[in-house]
Amino acid sequence: MKIAHISDLHLGKVVNGYSMIENQRHILAQIADKVIRKEVDAVFLAGDIYDSPVPEAESMEVLNEFLSSLMKAKIDVFMIAGNHDRGDLIDYGASLLEAMDIHVCGKWKGKMECVDMLDRYGPLHVWCLPYVTPQAVNRYIDDPRRKANTFTDAVRYALSTADKDPNERNVLIAHQYIEGAVVTAEGSEDYLSLAGEIVSASALKGFDYVALGHVHTAQAVGDNTIRYCGAPLNYAISEIGQERSFTLIYLGEKGSIRISTVALEPLRPMVRLKGSFLSLMDQKMIDRWSDQYVSIVLEEEKEIPNVINVLKEKYPYVMTVSYADGRVRLEGTTETHTEINEGVLTQVRELRLKEPNQLFAEFYELRNEEAMTQEQKDYVASVIKEAFGGGENETG
Repeated sequence: MKIAHISDLHLGKVVNGYSMIENQRHILAQIADKVIRKEVDAVFLAGDIYDSPVPEAESMEVLNEFLSSLMKAKIDVFMIAGNHDRGDLIDYGASLLEAMDIHVCGKWKGKMECVDMLDRYGPLHVWCLPYVTPQAVNRYIDDPRRKANTFTDAVRYALSTADKDPNERNVLIAHQYIEGAVVTAEGSEDYLSLAGEIVSASALKGFDYVALGHVHTAQAVGDNTIRYCGAPLNYAISEIGQERSFTLIYLGEKGSIRISTVALEPLRPMVRLKGSFLSLMDQKMIDRWSDQYVSIVLEEEKEIPNVINVLKEKYPYVMTVSYADGRVRLEGTTETHTEINEGVLTQVRELRLKEPNQLFAEFYELRNEEAMTQEQKDYVASVIKEAFGGGENETG
């Protein structure tokens, strides 16, 4: 059985103000072409299909194009929801998709589900576990003594409902942060969030291969058969230079497995350019790099007025402009910042536009996979009012 493992498409993602959808359409067409030529039997999509719980129409169109290509090639698809996905949206039309060998698992429903594939070595049991939290699992646990307190508890309980035959081949598709996984500093993953979601690798024992999503850097965790395939594109300036690929797994008879990677080439790469302002304005430099996403590091000691707009006339895909001493110039500002991570200021400004009640409600829904009740909202509003000594708009 030959399987392609991909994850973290984040369709619809915007990086430093630029939509990635054109790059995403290109990379998925490239993946489809490669898996078809390599005669892959199944594609595993290990979560974070979309970047938003409510994706835009174009993001859904790109996914539809990809799935249609695989369906026409008679390649089975297994797709689970990640933490960025809305589980019920991923589940929509599941019975119709199942008839086309597109197997989806958007929400945890209290018991592990399995789809069997067959080759000359016998059955291959494919188990699907969408992103789960302790709260999501505890809804299905009546005994208070068995309630999950940690993400490891949640995953252990979920997997305990899988009726596996250890003598046959079993693979798992999951979207969790496994202890020991390396996360790129200042990368496209939310490291602070991941730190609170740690799952012990020991919880995943008993599978011939574990296809993971959530971490954007390809790597094995604890065991060579417990793997993140990584995102198919770079989604942060700090990820410049990282090669992108998908993972190819060949499962022979029980205990026989070969793992390799297949390189991917983006339509528009991310690059970092460093030099003086004059050197960057040289026509040869412009001709070479103007059609790529660029992060520019200027070596000047003095500020250059309106520098982003000037550079954008020559490099239309400028993502960031900084100075070699650490100063960062963000588009639309007149401030100079030091020791700041890529994109953090933009995120802070977006957060400042939201009221505390809205921020808390969004955080609650993200962590618990359900909206707050009106009673909870009223309670939080009273606490916030008391803490700030007035209404929501008062910043103290």
